[in-house]
Amino acid sequence: MKIFILSLVLVFISSCNNSDDVNKFGLQTIMPVLVGKGHLNNNTIYNKQNMIITNDNDWQKLLTNFNTIDNNIVATFKETNIDFDNYQIIVSIDVKNRSTTVDITNIVESINNITVTIQNSQLGLTQDVAFPFHIVKIQKSQKPIIFK
Repeated sequence: MKIFILSLVLVFISSCNNSDDVNKFGLQTIMPVLVGKGHLNNNTIYNKQNMIITNDNDWQKLLTNFNTIDNNIVATFKETNIDFDNYQIIVSIDVKNRSTTVDITNIVESINNITVTIQNSQLGLTQDVAFPFHIVKIQKSQKPIIFK
């Protein structure tokens, strides 16, 4: 009998985890796919900004600009051929230094929108100026994307 009650308690506890609570509020975590991450040097095109790219023309322009800014940096990307019928790209660029990162740390979809959380996971104290960037792809959605 004790084993039966203990089993019921364990089943109850395992069913009360955070993901169930999140789903009750209509929120779902989106797992992005890394496309590229690094730093741009001598950047005169991009300031601190977040972008959503939903078509190949805008994507090719970004790739060309990145290679113009920092010779052949696109070669370090995990992928460059994006299926824009099924995916969209999220880009975050910051103005810091080479020892600081910009990081897309969380993407959550609600009933009304998609919220992207941007942070600097690694902060550096060097004097140089660089433009850390983080690029991911997620499933295409018609919901507005909000950056925080």
